Amino acid sequence: MRAGLFGAALSAALLAPFCAQAQDGGVFDKWLDQKAPVCVPVPDLKAVSRVTDLTPAQFQFVRALYVALPPVSRTLPPGDRAIMATAGEDVMLGLVDNDQTCARFLAPDFLQAMLVQVGEGQITHIGTPVSWRPPSY
Repeated sequence: MRAGLFGAALSAALLAPFCAQAQDGGVFDKWLDQKAPVCVPVPDLKAVSRVTDLTPAQFQFVRALYVALPPVSRTLPPGDRAIMATAGEDVMLGLVDNDQTCARFLAPDFLQAMLVQVGEGQITHIGTPVSWRPPSY
């Protein structure tokens, strides 16, 4: 399962920068800008979005993605849990420590879909074709 999870995270990480940059962050722009504070209190996110705590498996997935996003980190990011902040169509993932998120990024649709799969415990096996379909609402 870990190999499949790592493969999915690596694939997503290679594509995420292009998709995340193409997305408009909406209410999250002020926390994603290079001039943004390094850490943001989670209550500030809760004031403008719906914040959901992620499972331990989803935390590991988000942590792996964050480490792989450019610029590639050579150290583990801060945090012992992960959250998903949702405001309309915009979704931002964050790693949280002491009710502060100091590591955050936008989550395009395909990452959101994979995050749901990780939360449901879904796995793929060697030989299983990798595909992504937009969510059907």
